[in-house]
Amino acid sequence: MTMRGRTAIATQLLWALPLLACGNTDTLAGGESTGNTSLTGGGSLTTSVGTDGTTGNTPTTADATTATTQTTAEPGDSSGEPWDTGPKFDVNIDGFCAMREAGVYCTSENRAVECDANGEEIDSQNCNPDKCLPDVGCVECFDGDVSCLANKVLQCNVDGVPHWEVVEVCNPANQEGCDVPSASCVPLQPVGTNVPTGEYYQFADFHTGSGFLGGYDVDGFDDKLYVLGNWTNIIDVYQIELEDSDGDGKLEPNQHPNNPDAMGPIENRVITHLETIPAFGTPSPSVSELFALDDRLYIGGSQLTENILGVGTSVIATPPGWLGGFSQIGHDDVNDVWFASNESYRRVMQYDASDNSWGIAFYYPSLAGDHMDGMEVVPSPTTGVVYVYVSDMTSDFIGQYRLHPVQGWIQENLFSYVGTAGVLLEGMGFGPLNHFWATGGESLYELGGGDLAEFTEPPG
Repeated sequence: MTMRGRTAIATQLLWALPLLACGNTDTLAGGESTGNTSLTGGGSLTTSVGTDGTTGNTPTTADATTATTQTTAEPGDSSGEPWDTGPKFDVNIDGFCAMREAGVYCTSENRAVECDANGEEIDSQNCNPDKCLPDVGCVECFDGDVSCLANKVLQCNVDGVPHWEVVEVCNPANQEGCDVPSASCVPLQPVGTNVPTGEYYQFADFHTGSGFLGGYDVDGFDDKLYVLGNWTNIIDVYQIELEDSDGDGKLEPNQHPNNPDAMGPIENRVITHLETIPAFGTPSPSVSELFALDDRLYIGGSQLTENILGVGTSVIATPPGWLGGFSQIGHDDVNDVWFASNESYRRVMQYDASDNSWGIAFYYPSLAGDHMDGMEVVPSPTTGVVYVYVSDMTSDFIGQYRLHPVQGWIQENLFSYVGTAGVLLEGMGFGPLNHFWATGGESLYELGGGDLAEFTEPPG
């Protein structure tokens, strides 16, 4: 299975994240730790207290300014290297382990490297989305860390190899959820405000009769869009192509007359209907969101169902009675965690696959619509931080949320719509051109650019 294009990029770039760098300034890029732990022996491989990489891989996502009190050298910084003082000479020494004693070291790219006594690299391991501890290797957490997963409050247990430990289980049926600052379960309140902090724009707007056949729930992968048709027994597959309609020799998906970062005419989008495939699971218009990957589709409804194309279907999860259905679904590909929501409340739910439990991640305030109708999970391609995006029935606003390692769930931004406000939103996905796509039954339209592009566009 291939991850979404947006996430594959983000995962590659996670190697360069200073926010997850290991240890302290004395043991980072300089690698002054001299332990004898082996990456292939006991105690240094990433461990998990759950299954399927879920409980053990709960992130403490953050950007570089808030992630941790520990500091790190920039990639390529030689501070702390044994040869970082005096004249520099080319002594033909190659490799991270050269001139290091045997042991397990942490690089500024959050990689654990095991060196032998001869200055040779024995093994290395990318610790993302976890952390690197000198003399140990990849670990889930550091002493004092607190995090949330589904209905659970997690604290870092540093007895032996540091790992997450459940310290309290919340009751989401009573609106309880995990609170990071207090490391306890508390009654949850809406997070954030309805005061915009940024803008985005509408680009393509396809209506029935212009290549779009109609439909509700939508998601994308690469240049493809998958739309649950007006008739619930079908899923229509479309291709989206961008044309250099202004003739300047460049493809500019964010170019818009009102966008100060890419001002100019909107470049033409072409929609092509490729095929119709049978629906599966428990489809129902506007309450059965799709999630697309290269070789499979997922659909919400009264259950979360996976369809490996050409192979078959299986049920991934079912909602508890207090939750209702899965009208909207999203997946954190970095940490392998499912999210879901529905129209009943403005709240986002999180799943723990280790025990099939659901909990409340956060509530959000009214965003000018009658009810919640859109939710997507998209990691930043430049920082790797995982963001949850929410929208009401109209697309006036898109709220952006993340799990802060100290504050818990926070509203990072609230993006406002510039253009024709109040367009119906009955389904929201992410895909072609690194933009969000929304459906309203008889229309399919594209949203992005502006301040939102900072968090969705790959570098370059």
